Amino acid sequence: MDDTPITIRLELPHEALADETAAASETFRLGEAQALPPDPDTVEARFIDPVSILVVTTVAAIVWRVVNHYLVKDGRGVLIDARSQPPTISRLADVPEGFILLIKPDGSSEMRDARDQDSAAFSGYLSAVLKASV
Repeated sequence: MDDTPITIRLELPHEALADETAAASETFRLGEAQALPPDPDTVEARFIDPVSILVVTTVAAIVWRVVNHYLVKDGRGVLIDARSQPPTISRLADVPEGFILLIKPDGSSEMRDARDQDSAAFSGYLSAVLKASV
């Protein structure tokens, strides 16, 4: 598997920042958190203090975080937007619980049920999509 470092933008509720800080490692390096204005199109109708943080990581590490932490522990859906530079992974978007919504660099989208994802296969797939975005 390709372990080349990539940079992604992670958008999450401020209260989840402590979990990301605790997960920081050699393969999951965090930048400084920046406050985001609430976006009524992507933030659920409750009080959320959103932040954005740049992360230098590997595809394998981010797949592990998405599948094992965001989807399982948090019980959320995840949006991966490969159109932006750097690609954005959002835990704020209104994606149904347990699903991954992937927007490819060409703007086409694909919804995947996380229960059907093999981590190695998903890593290979996501690696190809993210490389196409650079």
